[in-house]
Amino acid sequence: MATSTTAAEAATATREPLGSKLGRLKEQAKGVASRYPVAGAAAVLAVGAVGAYFLWPVAAPAVAMMKAPGAGGVLVSRAAFLANKKLYFKLLHTAGAAAAVAALA
Repeated sequence: MATSTTAAEAATATREPLGSKLGRLKEQAKGVASRYPVAGAAAVLAVGAVGAYFLWPVAAPAVAMMKAPGAGGVLVSRAAFLANKKLYFKLLHTAGAAAAVAALA
């Protein structure tokens, strides 16, 4: 009795390995980048921008902010303010709001 092959078995037998697909794709990308350097740079920039957009919340730690008292609504880190309250108010009264806020940065 002859064995029959199904469509799935035939597709599996002719499937290209992933490593060779990636190698072929890499060579095609090199060819495009060498022919169109501006387009390649724009593509790299676009991919970097999208990556930064999605990864920024992960990279930047969440910092609780508050309005600095007496500084006209400037935002400062709550943890820095609570750690240096006396210094902040001393600088606020002697040197001004800009110096006090800069001391917390």
